[in-house]
Amino acid sequence: MELYKIRDYPQGLFIRAYHKKIYLRLREKVRSIAIYKSGGGLGDLVQSIPLFRSFKEMFPRARIVYLGLYQRPRCNTLFRNIPYIDDYIEYSRPGQENSFGEYLGFLRMYSKRFDLIVDTQSKFMPSFYLWLLKSRYFISRNPFFSHWRFVLNPRRRVHIVAKMLSLARVVGFKDVNFSPVIEIAPEYLSLARDYLGGFSGRFISILPGAGHPYKMWGKERFACLADKFYSMGYRVILVGAKTEQALLLDVAQSMRSNPIIPVIDEPRFGEDPIYSIGLFRLSELTVGCDCGGLHLATLAGCPVIGLYGPTNPIKSGPLGERNVVIYKAMHCSPCGMQSCDAGRRCFNEIKPEEIIEAARFILGG
Repeated sequence: MELYKIRDYPQGLFIRAYHKKIYLRLREKVRSIAIYKSGGGLGDLVQSIPLFRSFKEMFPRARIVYLGLYQRPRCNTLFRNIPYIDDYIEYSRPGQENSFGEYLGFLRMYSKRFDLIVDTQSKFMPSFYLWLLKSRYFISRNPFFSHWRFVLNPRRRVHIVAKMLSLARVVGFKDVNFSPVIEIAPEYLSLARDYLGGFSGRFISILPGAGHPYKMWGKERFACLADKFYSMGYRVILVGAKTEQALLLDVAQSMRSNPIIPVIDEPRFGEDPIYSIGLFRLSELTVGCDCGGLHLATLAGCPVIGLYGPTNPIKSGPLGERNVVIYKAMHCSPCGMQSCDAGRRCFNEIKPEEIIEAARFILGG
């Protein structure tokens, strides 16, 4: 059994940048930064934290704006608690939700407003639309527009966060941190403490749901796993969003033991993910598939066991330390497809006993 390690770029790729430390020369010139982040799910938001932290450390006096989309209003409170982001501007380029005319209005409003724009993606047209904002400096993974051109092998399989952090490294920032853990205001954590105070024992959290059904391991398997944890002396917390209440109840009904289901007793746990951070912080371990909740648990500093089948753990595995990923690497994996011609073998071959073994490994026996 091995702990999951984030696959990163070879450090030699950025040696010259580390030596030059370009960001030190820009520090007094850059007072406003817009970081464009595509993808607006809960997991996307959590995994963007290391990038925002890096730019805040490089430019501590600059105002940093999140440019893009995220799940509102569900993630509003969590977004406001990320200390490295000062503001938010909703952005959707032409061809998606906005017409070209709406984009021109956006362009007139924000043209030349930022000293630095950081473009986290690499496709030509999205980079072109951001480049039209005419910032003083522009960093992009697209070499056609970036002021600091660097070409990374597109076939190299690395974590999505490593790709984002390459934008900090290219201007000389070496001390990047792959952990998303941040301090959460005590009032949001107190709800979990008060709620779990009514239960005795040690806690393990389980996330039966996922953003898409094809990412789910199966409710019967999760019920079997929860019973095994119960037999080991743990109380199992079934964590999920408000929309997953029926799934959580189905898992509970398939169990021989009695789980804790916070979203049933207190609606706030299912409506705002920031309250679930307290549940994860009080848990010794979290088990789930590739979903926003799994990444939220890493933000709480809780070790996780990630179950990956049709998605790629190299690209989107859990951040932080003391995590284990179970992935069968079938010949057709990762496919990212909702339909499967192989009978979902990538998930079906993951057995509860393997997860128990991984849990013992993480928890020290």
